[in-house]
Amino acid sequence: MAQSNLYNLPAKYWMGRIAIGYGIGYFEGAVGDNSPHRHHAHQLSFAKQQGERIQVIADDYCIWSSGVYIAANTLHHLQQGTYCSIYIDQTHFLADVIQHYLQAYLQPDSSITILPESLVSILRACFIEQNQTFESFQKLLSYCSESNFKAQSVREERLAKFLILNHQQNLTVKQIATQFNLSESRFSHWFSENFGISYRSYRKWLRLLQSFQAIDQDINLTSIAHHAHFSDQAHFSRTCKQMFGIQPSLLKFIPSIEQMPILLLSDQKL
Repeated sequence: MAQSNLYNLPAKYWMGRIAIGYGIGYFEGAVGDNSPHRHHAHQLSFAKQQGERIQVIADDYCIWSSGVYIAANTLHHLQQGTYCSIYIDQTHFLADVIQHYLQAYLQPDSSITILPESLVSILRACFIEQNQTFESFQKLLSYCSESNFKAQSVREERLAKFLILNHQQNLTVKQIATQFNLSESRFSHWFSENFGISYRSYRKWLRLLQSFQAIDQDINLTSIAHHAHFSDQAHFSRTCKQMFGIQPSLLKFIPSIEQMPILLLSDQKL
């Protein structure tokens, strides 16, 4: 579709750019329709332009701010507007880095926190209008790693490395538990206890992200659903609606989806 026609599209469509890598993601552009949803990634959303505000609705209250931190598995939805949103998987080491950096601002009785203006300015400097989103995540990692943070446990670190190496495989609980010399029940309990979700739900989350990487290609939704191990297109659409509050078709005018390399702790960019 010609660029001039994009501005005539109904406001329900999402437009802008998306970047996806293992455990991390980024959206910058116009937020379209979305219903209340929850997903397995921590989210930092902020207004693209200085002086602008974004509006996030959660439960029975509304937050109007230049930037917010939304903890994973928090029910919320975004009002239409121009946003930048960073997504960080709970199992990714960057989640620990960000949470440690924000510990002075996080409120124990709230799953949504207003970001300080100083951090919003840093996020804009790191991400907006950058040619390579991966470099933006490297800069964010460097900035937030200046203070020490609690390192992952040995098992958490091993799990992270294993998931990185096998992130494109649809691993069952039995397959992954075997790698850690644990029974299925013990691994399931450990995973839920550490990350707040079941491994089965997390695996569905990974499949959804995998499917997003193909939406910008000339492939129908049924083929995308099957490739990502969903039983059918309806299952794929329900999962997308549950975790992002949208139907996959609302992303069809995103011109391309940037594929990012795997971010490692050693990738700090000074």
